[in-house]
Amino acid sequence: MTPPRPGHATTAAVSLAAAFALTATGAAPGAAAAPMLRGDYPTWSEVQAAKQNEAATRAEVAKIEKLVIDLLAESDRLGKEALMAAEEANLARAALADAEAKSTRLSAQLVDAQKRADDSAALASGLVARLARAGGGNASMALAFSSESDADELLARLGTMSKLSSSSAALVERALFDKKALGSLQEEAVVAEKERKRLADAAQQAADAAAEAASAVEAQLAQHASTQAVMYAQLASLKGTTAELERQYIEGLANQPTTPPAQQPGSPGGTPGSGQPTQQPTQAPTQQPTQQPSPTPTQQPGNPPPADPTPPPPVPSLVDGAIAFAKAQLGKPYGNSMGPNAYDCAGLVKAAYASVGVYVGPWGSTSQYNYLAGQNRLVPVGQIQAGDLLFYSTGGSASATKYHVAIYLGGGQMLEAPYPGLTVRITSMRTLDLVPYAGRPTG
Repeated sequence: MTPPRPGHATTAAVSLAAAFALTATGAAPGAAAAPMLRGDYPTWSEVQAAKQNEAATRAEVAKIEKLVIDLLAESDRLGKEALMAAEEANLARAALADAEAKSTRLSAQLVDAQKRADDSAALASGLVARLARAGGGNASMALAFSSESDADELLARLGTMSKLSSSSAALVERALFDKKALGSLQEEAVVAEKERKRLADAAQQAADAAAEAASAVEAQLAQHASTQAVMYAQLASLKGTTAELERQYIEGLANQPTTPPAQQPGSPGGTPGSGQPTQQPTQAPTQQPTQQPSPTPTQQPGNPPPADPTPPPPVPSLVDGAIAFAKAQLGKPYGNSMGPNAYDCAGLVKAAYASVGVYVGPWGSTSQYNYLAGQNRLVPVGQIQAGDLLFYSTGGSASATKYHVAIYLGGGQMLEAPYPGLTVRITSMRTLDLVPYAGRPTG
Protein backbone atom coordinates (compact mmCIF):
# COMPACT_ATOMS: atom_id res chain seq x y z
CA MET A 1 0.00 0.00 0.00
CA THR A 2 1.38 3.37 -0.97
CA PRO A 3 1.58 5.66 2.08
CA PRO A 4 -0.47 8.84 1.91
CA ARG A 5 1.35 11.91 0.64
CA PRO A 6 -0.91 14.87 1.36
CA GLY A 7 1.47 17.34 -0.23
CA HIS A 8 1.32 15.52 -3.57
CA ALA A 9 -2.44 15.86 -3.78
CA THR A 10 -2.18 19.59 -3.03
CA THR A 11 0.30 20.04 -5.86
CA ALA A 12 -2.02 18.14 -8.19
CA ALA A 13 -4.89 20.42 -7.31
CA VAL A 14 -2.86 23.51 -8.13
CA SER A 15 -1.74 22.07 -11.47
CA LEU A 16 -5.34 21.17 -12.36
CA ALA A 17 -6.53 24.69 -11.75
CA ALA A 18 -4.01 26.02 -14.28
CA ALA A 19 -4.41 23.27 -16.88
CA PHE A 20 -5.93 25.42 -19.64
CA ALA A 21 -6.46 29.10 -20.42
CA LEU A 22 -9.36 29.29 -22.89
CA THR A 23 -10.26 32.36 -24.94
CA ALA A 24 -13.40 33.19 -26.93
CA THR A 25 -12.94 32.88 -30.68
CA GLY A 26 -16.44 32.61 -32.08
CA ALA A 27 -20.06 31.73 -31.53
CA ALA A 28 -22.57 29.50 -33.24
CA PRO A 29 -25.12 31.35 -35.35
CA GLY A 30 -28.01 32.35 -33.13
CA ALA A 31 -26.17 31.35 -29.91
CA ALA A 32 -27.07 33.40 -26.84
CA ALA A 33 -23.49 33.39 -25.53
CA ALA A 34 -20.14 32.22 -26.85
CA PRO A 35 -18.52 29.35 -24.91
CA MET A 36 -14.85 29.58 -24.04
CA LEU A 37 -12.65 28.18 -26.80
CA ARG A 38 -8.92 27.72 -27.07
CA GLY A 39 -7.06 29.60 -29.78
CA ASP A 40 -6.60 26.56 -32.05
CA TYR A 41 -10.28 25.59 -32.00
CA PRO A 42 -12.19 26.44 -35.21
CA THR A 43 -14.64 29.34 -35.30
CA TRP A 44 -18.06 29.12 -36.86
CA SER A 45 -16.91 31.35 -39.71
CA GLU A 46 -14.13 28.84 -40.47
CA VAL A 47 -16.65 26.02 -40.41
CA GLN A 48 -18.96 27.85 -42.80
CA ALA A 49 -16.04 28.57 -45.13
CA ALA A 50 -15.01 24.89 -45.08
CA LYS A 51 -18.46 23.87 -46.33
CA GLN A 52 -17.81 25.52 -49.68
CA ASN A 53 -16.07 22.44 -51.10
CA GLU A 54 -15.85 18.73 -50.27
CA ALA A 55 -12.08 18.58 -49.66
CA ALA A 56 -12.19 21.48 -47.20
CA THR A 57 -15.15 19.88 -45.44
CA ARG A 58 -13.30 16.59 -45.00
CA ALA A 59 -10.22 18.37 -43.69
CA GLU A 60 -12.25 20.43 -41.22
CA VAL A 61 -14.12 17.34 -40.00
CA ALA A 62 -10.85 15.50 -39.41
CA LYS A 63 -9.42 18.51 -37.57
CA ILE A 64 -12.43 18.92 -35.27
CA GLU A 65 -12.72 15.19 -34.53
CA LYS A 66 -9.08 15.08 -33.49
CA LEU A 67 -9.54 18.15 -31.29
CA VAL A 68 -12.53 16.58 -29.56
CA ILE A 69 -10.67 13.32 -28.95
CA ASP A 70 -7.72 15.30 -27.59
CA LEU A 71 -10.04 17.23 -25.28
CA LEU A 72 -11.71 14.04 -24.04
CA ALA A 73 -8.30 12.53 -23.31
CA GLU A 74 -7.31 15.67 -21.40
CA SER A 75 -10.52 15.43 -19.38
CA ASP A 76 -9.62 11.87 -18.45
CA ARG A 77 -6.08 12.90 -17.51
CA LEU A 78 -7.45 15.54 -15.16
CA GLY A 79 -9.99 13.07 -13.82
CA LYS A 80 -7.28 10.53 -13.11
CA GLU A 81 -5.26 13.09 -11.14
CA ALA A 82 -8.34 13.89 -9.07
CA LEU A 83 -8.98 10.17 -8.48
CA MET A 84 -5.40 9.62 -7.38
CA ALA A 85 -5.67 12.52 -4.93
CA ALA A 86 -8.93 11.05 -3.63
CA GLU A 87 -7.35 7.61 -3.23
CA GLU A 88 -4.48 9.12 -1.23
CA ALA A 89 -7.13 10.61 1.03
CA ASN A 90 -8.77 7.17 1.30
CA LEU A 91 -5.46 5.58 2.26
CA ALA A 92 -4.77 8.32 4.80
CA ARG A 93 -8.25 7.82 6.26
CA ALA A 94 -7.68 4.05 6.47
CA ALA A 95 -4.33 4.56 8.22
CA LEU A 96 -5.99 6.89 10.70
CA ALA A 97 -8.76 4.37 11.35
CA ASP A 98 -6.13 1.72 12.12
CA ALA A 99 -4.31 4.12 14.45
CA GLU A 100 -7.53 5.03 16.24
CA ALA A 101 -8.38 1.36 16.68
CA LYS A 102 -4.92 0.74 18.12
CA SER A 103 -5.25 3.64 20.58
CA THR A 104 -8.66 2.40 21.68
CA ARG A 105 -7.31 -1.12 22.11
CA LEU A 106 -4.32 0.11 24.13
CA SER A 107 -6.58 2.23 26.33
CA ALA A 108 -8.63 -0.84 27.23
CA GLN A 109 -5.47 -2.85 27.82
CA LEU A 110 -4.12 -0.11 30.09
CA VAL A 111 -7.21 -0.28 32.28
CA ASP A 112 -6.76 -4.03 32.68
CA ALA A 113 -2.99 -3.73 33.20
CA GLN A 114 -3.42 -1.03 35.85
CA LYS A 115 -5.89 -3.19 37.76
CA ARG A 116 -3.59 -6.22 37.59
CA ALA A 117 -0.61 -4.14 38.75
CA ASP A 118 -2.60 -2.61 41.61
CA ASP A 119 -3.94 -5.98 42.75
CA SER A 120 -0.59 -7.79 42.60
CA ALA A 121 1.19 -4.85 44.28
CA ALA A 122 -1.30 -4.90 47.12
CA LEU A 123 -0.79 -8.63 47.66
CA ALA A 124 3.00 -8.27 47.53
CA SER A 125 2.96 -5.30 49.89
CA GLY A 126 0.91 -7.27 52.39
CA LEU A 127 3.41 -10.12 52.19
CA VAL A 128 6.36 -7.78 52.68
CA ALA A 129 4.70 -6.15 55.68
CA ARG A 130 4.13 -9.52 57.33
CA LEU A 131 7.71 -10.60 56.70
CA ALA A 132 9.02 -7.30 58.01
CA ARG A 133 7.09 -7.66 61.26
CA ALA A 134 8.26 -11.23 61.65
CA GLY A 135 11.87 -10.57 60.78
CA GLY A 136 12.37 -7.06 62.06
CA GLY A 137 12.77 -5.62 58.60
CA ASN A 138 11.67 -2.26 57.32
CA ALA A 139 7.98 -2.47 56.48
CA SER A 140 8.14 0.74 54.45
CA MET A 141 9.82 -1.28 51.75
CA ALA A 142 6.42 -2.77 51.09
CA LEU A 143 5.50 0.35 49.16
CA ALA A 144 8.76 0.61 47.24
CA PHE A 145 7.33 0.20 43.76
CA SER A 146 8.01 3.69 42.50
CA SER A 147 10.77 2.63 40.10
CA GLU A 148 12.40 -0.43 38.62
CA SER A 149 15.48 0.02 40.83
CA ASP A 150 13.22 0.18 43.91
CA ALA A 151 11.54 -3.03 42.83
CA ASP A 152 14.87 -4.77 42.34
CA GLU A 153 16.02 -3.58 45.79
CA LEU A 154 12.81 -4.83 47.34
CA LEU A 155 13.37 -8.28 45.87
CA ALA A 156 16.93 -8.29 47.18
CA ARG A 157 15.82 -7.25 50.67
CA LEU A 158 13.22 -9.96 50.72
CA GLY A 159 15.95 -12.48 50.05
CA THR A 160 17.88 -11.34 53.15
CA MET A 161 14.85 -11.13 55.42
CA SER A 162 13.87 -14.76 55.21
CA LYS A 163 13.48 -17.65 52.88
CA LEU A 164 10.37 -17.12 50.87
CA SER A 165 8.07 -19.98 50.06
CA SER A 166 7.66 -20.74 46.38
CA SER A 167 4.18 -19.22 46.42
CA SER A 168 5.38 -16.07 48.17
CA ALA A 169 8.27 -15.67 45.74
CA ALA A 170 5.92 -16.13 42.81
CA LEU A 171 3.63 -13.47 44.25
CA VAL A 172 6.44 -10.95 44.47
CA GLU A 173 7.75 -11.85 41.03
CA ARG A 174 4.24 -11.40 39.60
CA ALA A 175 3.91 -7.97 41.18
CA LEU A 176 7.22 -6.90 39.68
CA PHE A 177 6.27 -8.30 36.26
CA ASP A 178 2.86 -6.57 36.28
CA LYS A 179 4.49 -3.26 37.22
CA LYS A 180 6.99 -3.49 34.37
CA ALA A 181 4.30 -4.59 31.91
CA LEU A 182 2.17 -1.59 32.87
CA GLY A 183 5.08 0.77 32.33
CA SER A 184 5.81 -0.70 28.92
CA LEU A 185 2.17 -0.49 27.89
CA GLN A 186 1.98 3.13 29.04
CA GLU A 187 4.96 4.01 26.88
CA GLU A 188 3.40 2.22 23.88
CA ALA A 189 0.14 4.10 24.41
CA VAL A 190 1.96 7.44 24.41
CA VAL A 191 3.72 6.58 21.14
CA ALA A 192 0.45 5.33 19.61
CA GLU A 193 -1.38 8.52 20.55
CA LYS A 194 1.34 10.67 18.99
CA GLU A 195 1.07 8.59 15.80
CA ARG A 196 -2.72 8.89 15.83
CA LYS A 197 -2.49 12.67 16.04
CA ARG A 198 0.05 12.74 13.21
CA LEU A 199 -2.15 10.57 11.01
CA ALA A 200 -5.20 12.66 11.86
CA ASP A 201 -3.38 15.74 10.59
CA ALA A 202 -2.22 13.86 7.48
CA ALA A 203 -5.73 12.58 6.78
CA GLN A 204 -7.17 16.08 7.05
CA GLN A 205 -4.51 17.48 4.73
CA ALA A 206 -5.13 14.71 2.21
CA ALA A 207 -8.90 15.23 2.38
CA ASP A 208 -8.48 18.98 1.86
CA ALA A 209 -6.14 18.38 -1.09
CA ALA A 210 -8.54 15.90 -2.66
CA ALA A 211 -11.41 18.37 -2.31
CA GLU A 212 -9.27 21.09 -3.89
CA ALA A 213 -8.34 18.80 -6.77
CA ALA A 214 -12.00 17.85 -7.27
CA SER A 215 -13.06 21.50 -7.44
CA ALA A 216 -10.34 22.27 -9.98
CA VAL A 217 -11.41 19.32 -12.15
CA GLU A 218 -15.08 20.22 -11.99
CA ALA A 219 -14.35 23.78 -13.09
CA GLN A 220 -12.13 22.60 -15.93
CA LEU A 221 -14.61 19.96 -17.11
CA ALA A 222 -17.34 22.58 -17.24
CA GLN A 223 -15.18 24.52 -19.71
CA HIS A 224 -14.47 21.32 -21.62
CA ALA A 225 -18.19 20.54 -21.87
CA SER A 226 -18.91 23.95 -23.39
CA THR A 227 -16.11 23.55 -25.89
CA GLN A 228 -17.19 20.02 -26.82
CA ALA A 229 -20.79 21.12 -27.30
CA VAL A 230 -19.66 23.71 -29.86
CA MET A 231 -17.50 21.22 -31.75
CA TYR A 232 -20.24 18.58 -31.83
CA ALA A 233 -22.53 21.22 -33.31
CA GLN A 234 -19.85 22.15 -35.84
CA LEU A 235 -19.42 18.51 -36.86
CA ALA A 236 -23.19 18.17 -37.24
CA SER A 237 -23.26 21.24 -39.47
CA LEU A 238 -20.42 19.93 -41.63
CA LYS A 239 -21.88 16.42 -41.95
CA GLY A 240 -25.59 17.17 -42.00
CA THR A 241 -26.25 15.09 -38.89
CA THR A 242 -27.06 16.08 -35.28
CA ALA A 243 -24.84 17.18 -32.40
CA GLU A 244 -26.10 14.29 -30.27
CA LEU A 245 -25.23 11.75 -32.93
CA GLU A 246 -21.76 13.26 -33.26
CA ARG A 247 -21.30 13.09 -29.49
CA GLN A 248 -22.26 9.41 -29.43
CA TYR A 249 -19.98 8.64 -32.34
CA ILE A 250 -16.89 10.37 -30.96
CA GLU A 251 -17.39 9.12 -27.42
CA GLY A 252 -18.01 5.63 -28.76
CA LEU A 253 -14.63 5.76 -30.47
CA ALA A 254 -12.92 7.09 -27.37
CA ASN A 255 -14.53 4.41 -25.18
CA GLN A 256 -12.88 1.65 -27.20
CA PRO A 257 -9.59 0.14 -25.91
CA THR A 258 -7.56 2.75 -27.72
CA THR A 259 -4.99 5.47 -27.21
CA PRO A 260 -6.19 8.81 -28.60
CA PRO A 261 -3.54 10.94 -30.33
CA ALA A 262 -3.12 13.36 -27.42
CA GLN A 263 -3.25 10.71 -24.73
CA GLN A 264 0.01 9.96 -22.94
CA PRO A 265 1.01 6.60 -21.54
CA GLY A 266 -0.34 6.13 -18.07
CA SER A 267 -3.44 8.29 -18.56
CA PRO A 268 -6.82 6.60 -18.28
CA GLY A 269 -8.68 5.36 -21.32
CA GLY A 270 -12.32 6.07 -21.87
CA THR A 271 -14.24 9.31 -21.84
CA PRO A 272 -17.59 10.74 -20.83
CA GLY A 273 -20.59 9.05 -22.38
CA SER A 274 -21.96 5.55 -22.45
CA GLY A 275 -22.65 3.31 -25.38
CA GLN A 276 -22.21 3.37 -29.12
CA PRO A 277 -24.32 5.39 -31.57
CA THR A 278 -27.23 3.67 -33.24
CA GLN A 279 -26.23 5.26 -36.55
CA GLN A 280 -22.83 6.47 -37.69
CA PRO A 281 -22.27 9.88 -39.27
CA THR A 282 -21.93 10.01 -43.02
CA GLN A 283 -18.20 10.60 -42.72
CA ALA A 284 -15.86 8.67 -40.45
CA PRO A 285 -12.82 10.37 -38.91
CA THR A 286 -9.81 10.49 -41.20
CA GLN A 287 -7.51 9.83 -38.26
CA GLN A 288 -8.58 7.27 -35.70
CA PRO A 289 -6.81 6.42 -32.45
CA THR A 290 -4.20 3.70 -32.53
CA GLN A 291 -5.40 0.35 -31.27
CA GLN A 292 -3.89 -0.89 -28.03
CA PRO A 293 -4.20 -4.54 -26.99
CA SER A 294 -6.03 -5.39 -23.82
CA PRO A 295 -3.68 -6.10 -20.92
CA THR A 296 -3.30 -9.65 -19.75
CA PRO A 297 -1.46 -11.07 -16.73
CA THR A 298 1.52 -12.00 -18.92
CA GLN A 299 1.78 -8.43 -20.18
CA GLN A 300 2.12 -7.02 -16.68
CA PRO A 301 5.52 -7.84 -15.12
CA GLY A 302 5.49 -8.05 -11.37
CA ASN A 303 1.81 -8.96 -11.16
CA PRO A 304 1.49 -12.24 -9.20
CA PRO A 305 -1.34 -14.59 -10.14
CA PRO A 306 -4.27 -14.94 -7.73
CA ALA A 307 -3.77 -17.38 -4.87
CA ASP A 308 -6.86 -19.24 -6.09
CA PRO A 309 -6.72 -19.45 -9.93
CA THR A 310 -10.26 -20.80 -10.16
CA PRO A 311 -12.49 -18.99 -7.65
CA PRO A 312 -16.12 -20.10 -7.50
CA PRO A 313 -18.65 -18.41 -9.80
CA PRO A 314 -20.55 -15.39 -8.49
CA VAL A 315 -23.81 -15.86 -6.62
CA PRO A 316 -26.43 -14.63 -9.12
CA SER A 317 -28.96 -13.39 -6.56
CA LEU A 318 -26.38 -11.30 -4.72
CA VAL A 319 -24.84 -9.96 -7.93
CA ASP A 320 -28.27 -9.03 -9.30
CA GLY A 321 -29.12 -7.20 -6.09
CA ALA A 322 -25.83 -5.27 -6.00
CA ILE A 323 -26.13 -4.27 -9.66
CA ALA A 324 -29.76 -3.24 -9.19
CA PHE A 325 -28.72 -0.97 -6.32
CA ALA A 326 -25.88 0.51 -8.38
CA LYS A 327 -28.17 1.15 -11.36
CA ALA A 328 -30.59 2.97 -9.10
CA GLN A 329 -27.79 5.49 -8.45
CA LEU A 330 -27.29 6.34 -12.15
CA GLY A 331 -27.12 10.07 -12.74
CA LYS A 332 -26.09 10.94 -9.17
CA PRO A 333 -23.01 13.17 -8.93
CA TYR A 334 -19.50 12.09 -8.09
CA GLY A 335 -18.55 13.03 -4.55
CA ASN A 336 -16.34 11.88 -1.69
CA SER A 337 -19.15 9.83 -0.20
CA MET A 338 -20.78 6.43 0.06
CA GLY A 339 -24.17 7.95 -0.75
CA PRO A 340 -27.01 8.29 -0.80
CA ASN A 341 -26.83 11.60 -2.69
CA ALA A 342 -23.33 11.32 -4.17
CA TYR A 343 -20.71 8.60 -4.59
CA ASP A 344 -17.06 8.14 -5.34
CA CYS A 345 -16.01 4.96 -7.11
CA ALA A 346 -15.17 2.88 -4.04
CA GLY A 347 -18.11 4.30 -2.10
CA LEU A 348 -20.52 3.19 -4.82
CA VAL A 349 -19.03 -0.33 -4.92
CA LYS A 350 -19.11 -0.64 -1.13
CA ALA A 351 -22.70 0.62 -0.87
CA ALA A 352 -23.91 -1.60 -3.73
CA TYR A 353 -22.61 -4.81 -2.17
CA ALA A 354 -23.51 -3.73 1.37
CA SER A 355 -27.12 -3.54 0.14
CA VAL A 356 -27.05 -7.35 -0.26
CA GLY A 357 -25.01 -8.00 2.89
CA VAL A 358 -21.63 -8.52 1.21
CA TYR A 359 -18.49 -6.88 2.60
CA VAL A 360 -15.98 -5.88 -0.09
CA GLY A 361 -13.40 -4.26 2.18
CA PRO A 362 -12.84 -0.74 3.53
CA TRP A 363 -13.78 2.45 1.72
CA GLY A 364 -11.06 2.83 -0.92
CA SER A 365 -10.09 1.18 -4.20
CA THR A 366 -6.69 -0.02 -2.96
CA SER A 367 -8.12 -1.29 0.32
CA GLN A 368 -10.88 -3.18 -1.49
CA TYR A 369 -8.41 -4.80 -3.87
CA ASN A 370 -6.14 -5.81 -0.99
CA TYR A 371 -9.06 -7.19 1.03
CA LEU A 372 -10.35 -9.32 -1.84
CA ALA A 373 -6.80 -10.50 -2.60
CA GLY A 374 -6.45 -11.56 1.04
CA GLN A 375 -9.71 -13.49 0.74
CA ASN A 376 -8.47 -15.32 -2.39
CA ARG A 377 -11.16 -13.61 -4.43
CA LEU A 378 -9.18 -12.40 -7.43
CA VAL A 379 -9.82 -13.67 -10.93
CA PRO A 380 -7.94 -12.94 -14.19
CA VAL A 381 -9.72 -10.31 -16.27
CA GLY A 382 -10.10 -12.88 -19.04
CA GLN A 383 -12.48 -14.81 -16.74
CA ILE A 384 -14.59 -11.93 -15.44
CA GLN A 385 -18.34 -12.26 -14.98
CA ALA A 386 -21.07 -9.77 -14.16
CA GLY A 387 -20.66 -8.40 -10.66
CA ASP A 388 -16.85 -8.64 -10.60
CA LEU A 389 -14.91 -5.52 -9.69
CA LEU A 390 -12.51 -3.92 -12.16
CA PHE A 391 -9.53 -2.04 -10.73
CA TYR A 392 -7.32 0.60 -12.34
CA SER A 393 -3.79 1.69 -11.48
CA THR A 394 -1.08 3.54 -13.35
CA GLY A 395 0.28 1.06 -15.89
CA GLY A 396 -2.18 -1.60 -14.71
CA SER A 397 0.20 -2.75 -11.97
CA ALA A 398 -1.32 -5.03 -9.36
CA SER A 399 1.16 -3.76 -6.77
CA ALA A 400 0.53 -0.04 -7.34
CA THR A 401 -2.13 2.17 -5.74
CA LYS A 402 -5.53 1.49 -7.30
CA TYR A 403 -7.01 4.85 -8.22
CA HIS A 404 -10.37 3.55 -9.53
CA VAL A 405 -12.81 0.65 -9.22
CA ALA A 406 -15.94 -0.18 -11.23
CA ILE A 407 -18.57 -2.94 -11.37
CA TYR A 408 -18.49 -5.14 -14.48
CA LEU A 409 -21.97 -5.64 -15.92
CA GLY A 410 -21.16 -8.11 -18.69
CA GLY A 411 -21.21 -7.55 -22.43
CA GLY A 412 -18.18 -5.27 -22.26
CA GLN A 413 -20.01 -2.73 -20.07
CA MET A 414 -19.23 -1.45 -16.60
CA LEU A 415 -20.93 0.80 -14.05
CA GLU A 416 -18.88 3.46 -12.27
CA ALA A 417 -18.73 6.74 -10.44
CA PRO A 418 -16.14 8.23 -12.85
CA TYR A 419 -14.54 11.35 -11.37
CA PRO A 420 -15.44 14.88 -10.22
CA GLY A 421 -17.75 16.70 -12.59
CA LEU A 422 -19.40 13.55 -13.95
CA THR A 423 -22.24 11.38 -12.69
CA VAL A 424 -22.68 7.67 -11.99
CA ARG A 425 -22.93 6.03 -15.40
CA ILE A 426 -22.77 2.88 -17.49
CA THR A 427 -19.96 2.92 -20.04
CA SER A 428 -17.79 0.62 -22.11
CA MET A 429 -15.16 -1.29 -20.17
CA ARG A 430 -11.81 0.49 -20.45
CA THR A 431 -8.62 -1.51 -20.74
CA LEU A 432 -5.92 1.14 -20.39
CA ASP A 433 -4.54 1.04 -16.82
CA LEU A 434 -6.76 -1.98 -16.08
CA VAL A 435 -5.27 -4.25 -13.40
CA PRO A 436 -5.14 -7.79 -14.86
CA TYR A 437 -7.05 -9.27 -11.91
CA ALA A 438 -10.62 -8.44 -10.95
CA GLY A 439 -12.26 -8.89 -7.57
CA ARG A 440 -15.13 -11.32 -7.08
CA PRO A 441 -17.08 -10.34 -3.94
CA THR A 442 -19.47 -13.31 -4.06
CA GLY A 443 -19.03 -16.97 -4.83
